[in-house]
Formats: sequence, structure tokens, C-alpha cells
Amino acid sequence: MSQIAYADPKAAKPEVGLLGAPDSGAQEAAGFRAYLLAALPLIISLAVHWIFFIAYWIPETSTFPAHQWWLTQLSPMASKSLTSAGHPQVPDQIEQSGVAGLLLLGCGAAVLWLARTPYWLGRAAMMIPAGIGFLVVLVSIVALVVSGRLDDSGLSVVLMLVWVVSAGYATYRGFLADGPEPRRKTWRSGFGLLVAYALIGPAPVAVGRFMFAPGLRDAADALQQNTVALRLGALWTSSTVLLYLSGLMVGVCLWVAFQWWPPRRRLSFLGLSLTLAGTVILTGWLGWPTNTLAEKRVTTLTYDSPALDVSFTCGSWILDRPDREKRDPQPTQTLVITGFTCRNVTTYSGYRQVSTRTLPAPLAPVHASTPEGVPIQGRTIVAQYDGVVIVGMSTKLTGQANQLMGVRLADSAELWHYTCDSRQALAVRFASVPAGDRPELGHITRRELTPQVVVRCDGKTLGFNPATGPGR
Repeated sequence: MSQIAYADPKAAKPEVGLLGAPDSGAQEAAGFRAYLLAALPLIISLAVHWIFFIAYWIPETSTFPAHQWWLTQLSPMASKSLTSAGHPQVPDQIEQSGVAGLLLLGCGAAVLWLARTPYWLGRAAMMIPAGIGFLVVLVSIVALVVSGRLDDSGLSVVLMLVWVVSAGYATYRGFLADGPEPRRKTWRSGFGLLVAYALIGPAPVAVGRFMFAPGLRDAADALQQNTVALRLGALWTSSTVLLYLSGLMVGVCLWVAFQWWPPRRRLSFLGLSLTLAGTVILTGWLGWPTNTLAEKRVTTLTYDSPALDVSFTCGSWILDRPDREKRDPQPTQTLVITGFTCRNVTTYSGYRQVSTRTLPAPLAPVHASTPEGVPIQGRTIVAQYDGVVIVGMSTKLTGQANQLMGVRLADSAELWHYTCDSRQALAVRFASVPAGDRPELGHITRRELTPQVVVRCDGKTLGFNPATGPGR
């Protein structure tokens, strides 16, 4: 009788496992993790390009926290030809061709596509895009070090390293493991991405502007220098909902096209073909009114006066209105006074802010009367002449007017400033106002044949030209 002896008498007895196929659940989980790993390079590149695409087509996002920092950090991985029609969005992109970002995007897509094939030779071909991606990352990092921009692109360096590691490991696993089981497409395939696309509101709006309203993007970009109001004048419009819906329909078309391809001889393929044709027609039908409304808004933002759209105004005056019949119409020049005490004076060319200034004293509430003793009613004392607006100001607690200022309509510049140091209230009358006499506002013409501002201070009456002021 033979015995089995162990080198270590205290060793645990070996256990015999069950014979048969490996656990299908564990195998499926391992395959899913491998699929995510192969998809990671494409996810990284797509995310970077989406950020730049949205930032360009919705310039209103420029006020988001650390907006410039994010774009600067991610710029080495972005292709400006794909996201911003070749226009750099940050200074670093001026010296970047964008080829690196384009190659990483294409190689990421190739790695994922080859990782899904059940054939070993196809998975072995993953070495090609993974190797190209490695060379692109190596050259990009060396270029950042040489140019001294490594600190400004640290986030891109980290993401590029993750890109290389995930693509390399996915290629290595493709050599060792069997290919994934071919999955049959269902309506759920890609539906999660479509839902995420719909929930991220700026994405469909950006696509809608790109497809149907590129002019609205340019108008929105021109308003981003506005500091007083109307910076979002191109976003909060009736066309924004249509832009979102039309951009969403573009995503639906792509999802249906994904379900439709490749063509196959099945009854369901005919239904998908009809669905794809219907979604394309619906997208075009929705894009037509979207484009029409967007073009109207562009015209409004470029040429019309924003007086009705500015909130909490104390008054507005139009210098000139555009003649739409001319070949080269000019935008309306508008001066708007805003603020709780009406101290902000802003000039607009169309809806674009040209200049702004803060007056040295409040314009409201200000009280005064004419030299003849007629009370001037209203919260402000204002008169408009050709190219100039005369405003009354007060530095007194009682609100009695003691200063006048001439403000040029074209750029809100100060033309002249008159101060009455008398203890008595300043009296003022505006003669020959182009809009006509309005006694309740102090616009009264007596014997004056030319425009004049008539003031009385310390018992003395003075009349002067509204454009040049006193002393000229």
C-alpha cells in the first residue's frame, strides 16, 4: 500500500474544482471591461473635441468658471479644423496645427473598431493605430517641453498618457484573449448616448447653430464684449428652442443611421430605411424655420436699437436708424442710461456695446424748474439734440439739480460739464429741441431761433449751444 507524503505536513489539502466551461458571467464582465478599455482613447478624444466645439459655436459659455484655463490645457488634443472652422480659440492654438488631435481621434476610433472584431488578425492590426497614437503623443509632449508650454498643457499630457496606456493594453489583450462575441443590434444600441446628448443642452444647440444658423454664432460672438447688458442677446431668443430641437434631430438621424447600417435583407431593414428617410425629412423641415428665425434675429442684433430689450433703463435715445434699402446699411446708434440711480451711460451700435461710462453724479431722482419757474416733471432731466444728450445731475441730498453734462450719442463721451455752486437750485430750459416742445419736461422754446440750453444759476441767466457747452 502506497502513501502520498508532503514536504510540509501542515500544508492544506488540495481541492479539486468542478470540470466544465468557465463562469459565463465572469467572462462577460471581463469582456465588458476590455471593451471599455478599448473605447477609452476614443472617449477622451471625443470629449475634448466636444468641449471645443461647444465653446466655439456657443460663445456665451466664455464666462463659465476657468473657461480659458480648460481650453488652454486641452488645446494640444483638439483639432481646430474640426471644432472651430480653423479659428484658434486660445492663444496656444495659434501655433498648433491641430493634426495631433485629428490623428488621436482617428486612431482612437480605429482601436475601438478593431477591438470588436472576432478575428485574431483584425485584433492584431490594433498595433497600427495604437503605435501611431504613441508616436503622436511622444512628439506632442516633446514639442510642449521644447516650447516651454508644458505647464500650460499638463492636463493634456495626463490624458494623452492615459490614451496611450489604455490603447496599448487593449492591443496587448487582443493578442491573448479571444475576440468578443458579435452583438446583435437592438433599439438600445447607442440609445444611452442619444439620451446623454439630449440632456446636455448646449450640445444640440451648438449642432443646431453649426447646421442651420452659423450667422447667429457670429452675432453672439460680437456681443461677448458687452459688459452692461445684452451679452446673451443671441441666446435667449425664440429661435433657441428650435435650434435645440433641430440639433437633437441631427442626433436622432445619426442614431437611426447607426441602427440602419450595414444593409441587410430583413423586413426590419425596410422599416429602418423608412424611419431614416423620415427623420432626415423632419430634420430639414424643422431646420427651415430655424434658419429663418435665426436670420431675423441676426438682422435685429446687427442693425436695430436695443432700447426695448435693456432692462431697468432710465431713458434711451437713438442717433440714427439703419436704411435697409441701402446696399451697405449701418447699425442704429443708441444711447441708454441704466442703473438704480441712472449713472451708467452706454452707447450701442446695434446690440453691440461700443462704450460705457459712469457719471460722476446720479441722474435720478433729480428735480428742477425752468428759469421762469415752471416745474420740470419726471424722474430725470434730459433733452436730446442732434448728436448730443443733455442730462441734469444732482449731488445734493434733496435731489435738486446742480450740474449739467453734454454726452455725445456716438460714443457716450463727455462733451462739456457745467456746475452750479449756488445754494439755490439750478434752473434749466431746453429751447428748440428737435423732437418738439414738451413743457412738462422743460422743453420750451420762447424767442430762441437756434437750439439753446438756458440756465439760471446764482441769479444769472445763461444761454449756450448744446453741442459746445458754456464758455465757447
